[in-house]
Amino acid sequence: MITNFSKFICEKIDSNTNIIWFEKSNKYIIINDLLKSLILNKIDGNKYPLNQFSSEINVLKPNNLRTIFNDIDSLLKECNTESKEKIHKELSIKDEKFAYYSKFKFNNRVVKIEYSNRDLSNLIDPKFVHIKSDDNEQIVFKIQEKNKRIYLFKQDKFIGGWGVSEMHEFQGKISMELTSFFHNRQESDWTAIFHGSTLSHMNNCIMLTGESGNGKSSLSTILMANNFSLIADDFSPMSKEGLHYNFPSAISIKEGFYSSAKNLFKSFDKLKEYYINDIKGNVKYLPANNNELIIYKRCNKVLNVKFGLDLKNEIKTVNKGKALEQILPDAWISKDFNHAKSFIDWVKSSLFYDLTYNDNDKMLKMIKDIF
Repeated sequence: MITNFSKFICEKIDSNTNIIWFEKSNKYIIINDLLKSLILNKIDGNKYPLNQFSSEINVLKPNNLRTIFNDIDSLLKECNTESKEKIHKELSIKDEKFAYYSKFKFNNRVVKIEYSNRDLSNLIDPKFVHIKSDDNEQIVFKIQEKNKRIYLFKQDKFIGGWGVSEMHEFQGKISMELTSFFHNRQESDWTAIFHGSTLSHMNNCIMLTGESGNGKSSLSTILMANNFSLIADDFSPMSKEGLHYNFPSAISIKEGFYSSAKNLFKSFDKLKEYYINDIKGNVKYLPANNNELIIYKRCNKVLNVKFGLDLKNEIKTVNKGKALEQILPDAWISKDFNHAKSFIDWVKSSLFYDLTYNDNDKMLKMIKDIF
């Protein structure tokens, strides 16, 4: 038995599949029934005896069993170690006013973002041009570039600083701040942020996930052209109640999909083009073209997407553990106990699919069939 072990949650989520969350480290592990019992037995053998797995354990060679227990010891030590948040050296903005700024309005709330130079605005503005506003703001963010680092302030309070190699973290932080402001919530109100796109059709809602380059944004564009309402693209926030909230960013369309997007949306040619970097190249930002604005919706269907001309048109349910192994590395999940419980409850109530396709019409039929 391990003494002074932190709180944890252990739940069965699928056939021979369990998830364990550890409070101290905010780590999630996906394991089978036998490993679950071995781990729980290590934590507290009195509460979790191994009687039901005695036959499986007896067939293991002593050396193999010793290796397994050593690996479990190392894993539990890691999972019971407090996660350390990055400490930022605080700076003062000293009520500075920046010459460059933009205002954005969503959900009747207006934010003003000031930039210390014009180039910084390209980090934020292109995704939100469609919600620009001249109304009076309720909150001011400032973004300053100094000594090859970018610093973020909210109402002149220092939030954090990021280097050139940490731009993804900066984008995530400012997106979180904007989401919280637009929905009049605190960061502590969110259970999870998924690297996925959420769309709704009538009473149904799906979230698209998958590695970058697999076609999430392209599929979002196709679905939006077929009467799906875009709720969030590439940044999907979920509340403790299990509701997916609107993130009003436009869809990032890569150059290779321009001709297809033009066929779907005649106004696509008029959109401004932006150069991102040598890897992503040029992109255009397509705003939501929805019949209805959805502020939040329950979403319990998750599709891992992959497009390819050599792939089959197929949609199939997948083990939840397998799906989470792809989703968790790119997700932010609150370290709060109640939020962890909420996240696991959402997993248990959701269905996960793998979607591969090469034909848009067949893909649309397959998606509608799972509703």
